[in-house]
Amino acid sequence: MNEKLVLIISASAILNLSLIAILSWVKSKENPANFWLGWMFFAASVAILDNTFIFADRGTILLYHLGVFSNLSFGGLLITFVDSFLHYDRKTIKFNWKLFIPTFTYLPFILLCIVQPHWATDTIRASETGKMTIFATIYNLIICGYSIGANVFLLWKYNQIRLKPETKNKRIKLINEFLWTIMILQSMAFIPFLLKLDIDYIILYMPIMGQLFFIYVFFKMTYSMKLFENQMNAQITTENPVKYAALKLDDQKIEEIRLSIIELMEKKKSYLNMDYTLSDMSKELKILPNLLSMVINSKLNCCFNEYINTLRIKTAIELLKKAGKNNLTIEAIAYESGFNNRTSFYKAFKKQTGKLPKEYLKKEKEMKEVV
Repeated sequence: MNEKLVLIISASAILNLSLIAILSWVKSKENPANFWLGWMFFAASVAILDNTFIFADRGTILLYHLGVFSNLSFGGLLITFVDSFLHYDRKTIKFNWKLFIPTFTYLPFILLCIVQPHWATDTIRASETGKMTIFATIYNLIICGYSIGANVFLLWKYNQIRLKPETKNKRIKLINEFLWTIMILQSMAFIPFLLKLDIDYIILYMPIMGQLFFIYVFFKMTYSMKLFENQMNAQITTENPVKYAALKLDDQKIEEIRLSIIELMEKKKSYLNMDYTLSDMSKELKILPNLLSMVINSKLNCCFNEYINTLRIKTAIELLKKAGKNNLTIEAIAYESGFNNRTSFYKAFKKQTGKLPKEYLKKEKEMKEVV
């Protein structure tokens, strides 16, 4: 293999991944999900850097430790990123240390290398010959198992949310696309390692395919986060108090708009889209947002968000009654109904029914038994 070519490709990958990691961290002020995305890029960058040094017979134990330590965190980073991305109303960085237990298991080996330096030397020398010590094998298997396991868990979890044709759940669809793409990347990276294929394949694969994948992820996810953020801001703006005095409509026109809103919701069920806004309704009905807001407030006696949540809760109640037959979890029902997370679903459900979902189901069951 041409050593210069490998070094050039690897250097390009390390530079690009490091830059987008920094950009992601900078953007974490806009959306906390970017913080975890940045650490995923960082882990990939360190892994490529470590492999490149080992390939050039210049491996160091400090870089090796950093590479293994950061990549043991990849499964936890993946779960945390997906959770943060879906809970876009959360503006703080939330850390769950339990997701990083595999990472902490590496600390004893670091201490062992300090106390018994020959373990560090043996590990690096074995790596440079394309082999692994027993500890290196164990931790690499943990990296593979946890990364793929986390991905499989997330795919299973969000595929449980059976999206109906009329449900435009953009965030869930985007996350599924992201998870399937990363699953392909992981499979092509880890399976050759597990099968003990040529080390040259692994050395070249991550700098080329990994770099392309993460660049795609960066632009795709950051663009989507910005788009969703703009939709939220638009909805907040349209929900501010509006001076309706300048909007002069006769009663007949107001009634026509009211009926149009109800008909749209009954036929298209647009409220099942968790990103649905007043602007979206305005585009569908070709009626100004201020007019729609005025009619909803005056004729339906609530604001836009409250009206949409009322419709979503009706759908949730129907799904709850069939939950046993359909094997739907509470979280799946929340997403199916158009809510972006379980917390907002519980809050809206309690506000409308006076009970939490499980309490409501229990009450319904008791009433049926009495009858």
